[in-house]
Amino acid sequence: MILSPTPAFTGNEPVPRILAVDDDPVFRRSIAFALDGYRFQGREVELLQAGSVAEARAQLERHPDIGVILLDVVMEQDDAGLQLVRQVRGDLDRQDVRIILLTGQPGLAPMHDVMRDLDVDEYWHKTELGSERLEALLNANLRSHQSIMREQQGRRRFERLLQAVDRANRIQDLTGLARQLLDDVAALLEAEPAGLVAMWPPHTTGPLVIGAAGAQTELQGMTLVSGARLAGATPHLTARIEHALGAPAPTTTPEEDEGPELLLALHPGPTPRSVLRGQADTAQQTLFALWVPRPCEPDATERELVRLLAANVGAQMHRLDLIAQLDRIAYQDELTGLPNRNGLLRRMHAAGERLSTMVLQFEDVDQFSNLNLMLGFETANRLLQALAERLREEAGPDVMVARVDNDTFALLGPADQMVAQMYRDRTEGITVSDGHFSAVLHLTGAQVDLSLVTGPPEETLATARYLLNDAKRHGWGQQVCYRPGMETQARDNYRLGQALHEALRAGEIRIALQPQVWLQDGSLKGFEALARWTDRRGREIPPLTFIALAEASGHISALFNQVLEQSCQAWRLLDSLGLGHLRIAVNLSALQLADPALAQDIAARCSSAGVPPEAIELEVTESAVMVDADGATLQLDRLRQLGFEIALDDFGTGFSSLARLRGFDLDWIKIDRAFLGEIGQRPDEETLPGMIVSLSRQLGLKSLAEGVETDAQRRWLTRSGCQAAQGMLIGRPMPMCDLPSWLRKQGHLPATQ
Repeated sequence: MILSPTPAFTGNEPVPRILAVDDDPVFRRSIAFALDGYRFQGREVELLQAGSVAEARAQLERHPDIGVILLDVVMEQDDAGLQLVRQVRGDLDRQDVRIILLTGQPGLAPMHDVMRDLDVDEYWHKTELGSERLEALLNANLRSHQSIMREQQGRRRFERLLQAVDRANRIQDLTGLARQLLDDVAALLEAEPAGLVAMWPPHTTGPLVIGAAGAQTELQGMTLVSGARLAGATPHLTARIEHALGAPAPTTTPEEDEGPELLLALHPGPTPRSVLRGQADTAQQTLFALWVPRPCEPDATERELVRLLAANVGAQMHRLDLIAQLDRIAYQDELTGLPNRNGLLRRMHAAGERLSTMVLQFEDVDQFSNLNLMLGFETANRLLQALAERLREEAGPDVMVARVDNDTFALLGPADQMVAQMYRDRTEGITVSDGHFSAVLHLTGAQVDLSLVTGPPEETLATARYLLNDAKRHGWGQQVCYRPGMETQARDNYRLGQALHEALRAGEIRIALQPQVWLQDGSLKGFEALARWTDRRGREIPPLTFIALAEASGHISALFNQVLEQSCQAWRLLDSLGLGHLRIAVNLSALQLADPALAQDIAARCSSAGVPPEAIELEVTESAVMVDADGATLQLDRLRQLGFEIALDDFGTGFSSLARLRGFDLDWIKIDRAFLGEIGQRPDEETLPGMIVSLSRQLGLKSLAEGVETDAQRRWLTRSGCQAAQGMLIGRPMPMCDLPSWLRKQGHLPATQ
């Protein structure tokens, strides 16, 4: 037995303590003598002594692990011992300590009353306590105290476990959760925080430390490598962690300095075979592990407590990892690692009122499709990655860079931070390299000052896209800025596009027929069918507007089919009037020329309407055939083989070369009205109309002038050798119902009509 006023420890467990309280020093010495050599469960026992209630209370406050009190009833007062019992159970709230009352005057505190009214465990007369009985009493009460302490410790640990699980469910980042787990494990084990938490993402070479404490703190953020000796970790730790996550068991022998540990995979349940490392199937799940060093081998209780906590925290880790993966899929561009369109929208929504202090800038790579075709997708993608990194470096920390489309990037940030991006020198371009190939990329930009726009961010992105498309129509390296009201045109076009769709479904598109005449004798050549649309509110929509809208919205074929159908009706009317030799000219668009079935479809429609191919003349613009010159050549050849005449419209306004022009199988060249203004202003041989007429003659083609408005123009064209003309001088476009009366008035009907 140890007789000492201070704590003493053997190993990791405190020495059992007994407090003897008696105002008689002789009795206290006899107690010490009786317990000399006494041991409890093989361990020495420390005897503390007090001569008064005050001294006893001080000892209890100084040593909260006292297990048994040998307490004299009568000391400075007759009931001093009983008062101390009340203080121990009441003020000090020590329900665990076992109290053995001792008395030399039994009558002052009868056993029946004391055991009934006070929370004491034993009541003995001093004369009854020999050494053997005293040891038996102490053994029983120390065991009782030990059991109570274990129960209380278990209750405390369970409460800590519940609190730890509750904390884990509130933490929303993996690093914070990992560090808190180490703290909570230490609290459960009543030790200082130590160890690490590692995560092993799919397709990576080793576990990454996302939480570290104690001697392992320096491992935070490091990747564990098998066989490497790192701060606070043995060379074989990585292999053991990998094995805990499903990899094959280490083949090497652990070193001597590798002591006891707790090592657990952080899974809400058993690790599924399909995700084990080293299996045939590649793991697609991020795995987590907890490693905690221990001074001695962990017991079953410690393992179970940590296992329960690990299962709950592991479930939260997997939930957070899954959320992060889904977030990356939904909001991050896979190629560049930048936020995608959804990520940009999320940032704009999150900015709230601050959004009005920012600027949105779109940057689009000019001619990127050509780059793809010439270099291949892999090289083009690497150049896009290099461009993304360049934009991110230039933008700075306060500007968000996102990839919102294939070759379109967006920058969002404070106006003063965006100046360099908005006003870059676009003539020089940006030089980027993938390490093997360098390219100069030219960018077209569109800027929206967000203080000038209203509406949700989705509409703002649509406005920026509209601006960008408008800028690209004007060439490379453009920069356009938003002006209030610009989006009104896009909204009007949207509504007009809906109305056009309904008009086509209802058959509301009509044709107007403009006469064409032979210049030599003034006889009628035919008519050009011009599409006309009056909407349901009575507004006449300009042809240039709704035809462009039909091309953009994919309705151009439906529009052409309605114009062709009515042109066939017009020819049948002419044929019934004895004018079946005349032709109706119908315009084709560039988009239609891309349809390989175009020629057969037109021929089938005409045949179904009872109209021969030679009755229809098809007009195609110079710019349209140059979109895909080879494909257009093939289409025009097919149409002429079927019997249709082909006219090249708006000649001189496009970009075709003479060599390319000679390759087309044509019948007519139409001189654009824009060139007729030169007539009478220059010598005949210097005018563009004269050159075009001469060129058409040399190519064996006929020529027709559009927009003839004066007799002087008509005479000049006749004199220059132009074969035909149309325009206001010849006749205005007219609805089909007015055609018979116009023909009679102009004297074009046969005498029998």
